[in-house]
Amino acid sequence: SAYELLNALAATSPPGAQGLLYLPYLLGERSPRWNPSARGCFIGLTVRHTRADLFRAVLEGVTMNLRVILKALTRQGIEIASMRVIGGGAQGRFWNQLMADMYDLPVKRLSYLEEATSMGAAVTGGVGIGLYRNFSIIEQINPVAHTVTPDPTAQTAYQQLYPLFEATYEALVPIFDQLAEL
Repeated sequence: SAYELLNALAATSPPGAQGLLYLPYLLGERSPRWNPSARGCFIGLTVRHTRADLFRAVLEGVTMNLRVILKALTRQGIEIASMRVIGGGAQGRFWNQLMADMYDLPVKRLSYLEEATSMGAAVTGGVGIGLYRNFSIIEQINPVAHTVTPDPTAQTAYQQLYPLFEATYEALVPIFDQLAEL
């Protein structure tokens, strides 16, 4: 699939994409920062970077931004023991591994990826009308197909990279605001 091709290319770049950061704010930033002025950008781009580095930086940037949301949830006292992934991007084993490494959590890919949202809505309705006693029925309807666990070596790289991602966003907020006024 196209997902696997892009994942295979990104996997040839090392964690941190050789010092290339990507801020994934092509449509502004929503939860939890709520900044419609935020913009997407590459930081650290040089002539030595390859297409693989660009793809990896994009995947890492999106994943780090999802980590911002994950951290907001845990600050509210929500305990997260694992991450379940759905949708087309979940087809890429590499991206699943990247998420496990970035979040220090097992990542579970469900059996039905594209239909998972509709299944969740159907189960919610079923619980609401009493057809199902609780939400645990989803384990039977859409079981976990594969679990990826964190790789300690990659985790070390991401422990260094994530603070840079956060600092880069914070440093660029005034510039994002000025660009939005143009």
